[in-house]
Amino acid sequence: MAELHEALKALSPTDWDDVPLDNLESYMKTLLTSGELICNSVPQPTDGTAFHEATPHFDEPNGATSHKDVHPSSARQHPPAKEHEDLQKNWGKAMKFSAKDNPLNVSVYKMAGKDRYGAWFARRSVHEGMGFSKFKNAMTKEFAASLAVEGGPGSGSIRGIGVDTRLEKKEVEGVGTLEVYQLSAQFPGPTTPREFIPLLIISDHAMSNLSAAKSSDGQTRIPRSHMILSKPITHPDAPERQGYIRGKYESVELIREIPLSNDNPELNPVEWIMITRSDPGGGIPRFMVDRGTPSSMLGDIHKWLDWATVLNETEAVEAQAAEEPTPAVQDTTTATTVPVSSNGSNDVKATAPPPAYTTSRAKAPEAAPQQQEGVVSHLTQALEIGIDNYAPAMVSSYMHNRTDSQPTLNDDSDSSSTTSSSSAASFMSAEEMRRMSTVEETPPIKPLDDAAASTSQISLASLDTLKTQRSPTHHEKEVQKLAKQREKLDRKLAKKREDEEARLRRSRESESGEQEKAKERHDREVKKSEEKHAREMAKLESKKEREERKAAEKRAKRDERDVVSKVSRERDRFRGEAELLRREVEILHEQLGDLQRENTAMASKLGKLGVLDEIAGRPRSSSGSLGIGRSRANTASEK
Repeated sequence: MAELHEALKALSPTDWDDVPLDNLESYMKTLLTSGELICNSVPQPTDGTAFHEATPHFDEPNGATSHKDVHPSSARQHPPAKEHEDLQKNWGKAMKFSAKDNPLNVSVYKMAGKDRYGAWFARRSVHEGMGFSKFKNAMTKEFAASLAVEGGPGSGSIRGIGVDTRLEKKEVEGVGTLEVYQLSAQFPGPTTPREFIPLLIISDHAMSNLSAAKSSDGQTRIPRSHMILSKPITHPDAPERQGYIRGKYESVELIREIPLSNDNPELNPVEWIMITRSDPGGGIPRFMVDRGTPSSMLGDIHKWLDWATVLNETEAVEAQAAEEPTPAVQDTTTATTVPVSSNGSNDVKATAPPPAYTTSRAKAPEAAPQQQEGVVSHLTQALEIGIDNYAPAMVSSYMHNRTDSQPTLNDDSDSSSTTSSSSAASFMSAEEMRRMSTVEETPPIKPLDDAAASTSQISLASLDTLKTQRSPTHHEKEVQKLAKQREKLDRKLAKKREDEEARLRRSRESESGEQEKAKERHDREVKKSEEKHAREMAKLESKKEREERKAAEKRAKRDERDVVSKVSRERDRFRGEAELLRREVEILHEQLGDLQRENTAMASKLGKLGVLDEIAGRPRSSSGSLGIGRSRANTASEK
């Protein structure tokens, strides 16, 4: 049991500064190893057929059009290695549900945490009717579909959580992708919107030989898989926003095929595993979340499958275009450039949550499905169930039927008695209101190329001694990306106009009544496209101005730091020189004193020898004259 909880610590919150960007390969492999152990620790459903004896339920792949068409497969995955299989007893027995509430035969488990941050929830199920490739493609396009919708917190989400922006993306060849997102969600009732900053490790290579399956012919191979490991992170480019409460969630989500003996691998069942724990922040009581979490985990699968089964190639292409504004992605770890296809999209596939490469949202068509993000939507449905069970009827009715014009209650002010620790619940799905806004048509925006180019180089001409050329900053790179996005939007608008004009020409060849209808439809479509283009251009221009302002502020701060640094260095140099001069003066004073003492002593000696008188101009007496002088002096004294 200690091994499992030690692996779960890999999902604990971290800081961007603690991510070893110079050694991402080892860092990501360590996390993915923990994710494999966590997924293999979830018990399989008790009933079923071993994979080497099971046969596909359908004759044709991808025939499901909703969750009702998806078949709960009886095929069971090959048991993992014994050290992983032994951990399955930690989850205990699966929760019981009626066949009506659990038609897909999903096993749901709950396990107490050992770090005082709440319990863990897990689910495991096997499905047929949608092949592994389509399953993975839907997960890959999930966040891109969210990004394409404009609105409030969580707008455009598939399972309850919306993408606001992507903060980081690092590719490691042969391992996977590391990404950081800024997400948002709106919970039911008068609660404050939440935001989440997750670090995602996405990989198709997370499974090792510990998860390998042995076929009937004796060969052993690792089934296809797709893992998304998520842990909360603090990022310098994502400070807490006003009007939001910062929450966090930890999760591992895995899909992998169960290889059967058939000629079409897309007929193979797909196993879906999720383990999660979350803290919504604020003052939401934990019992309200725990009460509804298990049933909401089941409803989340239905909602996601309803969206994924009808996802067509057109929607996939649109999602791919929305998520890829840059022509290539530079791998900071391996220094490898990801190739670009002829249509400008990256060849590297993203995964769920898929990357939101743009920093603004475009309004989606009215018919876009409103589904929910699985990790966060657990909490939304759990809150609804908890409110229905525990809140008075008047309060429950108000929370479920309030309009957007009603005020939002900041649940940060709730009493501490209901917020003793972080939420133990997982996030599941809940319906949200799509907020569609209209913007008046605006004149075309001038190209961003000149501004982007002007900010890509930083000059320090104000500092004569610091004229070093620096590489573009993060904000300046964002400005350059915005310029590329603007060009792409212009091309899309031009293509849309050409298509509508071609449609109008074709319609004119038909009856006169049809021509008038076609013209009206053309005008509506062109106006709608132009309004959409104007909104996107306005957002890009606003984003550009913000990035340019940030870049200018960073340059000013860097220049100020350079000036202060220069003054400090000169001050320290002058202090050293002054100290050296002071020491030299002291030495000279000492030497002058010594010379004065020597001079005094020498003068005293010379005075005794009469040398000073001779130097002064008095001739020195000889020894004879000195004797005569002395005799005369004696005679005079006798007289």
